[in-house]
Amino acid sequence: MAIYNDDDPRRTPAEVAADASVEHTGKGVLNTVKGGIRQAWGKITGNRRHEFGGKVDELKGRAQVGLGKFEAKEAKFEARNDRDLSNDDTLK
Repeated sequence: MAIYNDDDPRRTPAEVAADASVEHTGKGVLNTVKGGIRQAWGKITGNRRHEFGGKVDELKGRAQVGLGKFEAKEAKFEARNDRDLSNDDTLK
């Protein structure tokens, strides 16, 4: 949980989504590589547990990369539609 000071500017939803996109994409790529290495190690040693664990890591990484791409699109959408809601009179 982040604690904000009054001196710090608030982050926009687009900035939050962009940061999450980078984080998930980076972790996803690392998990995909880790999974491939773990699968190869399992094949070399004949350890089926490592092969299976590597496949799970690879799938987890691919899901994280997909989530990161989705969040990048969300960030672009938020940045395009970012507006000041304090002057919005649609709810009045």
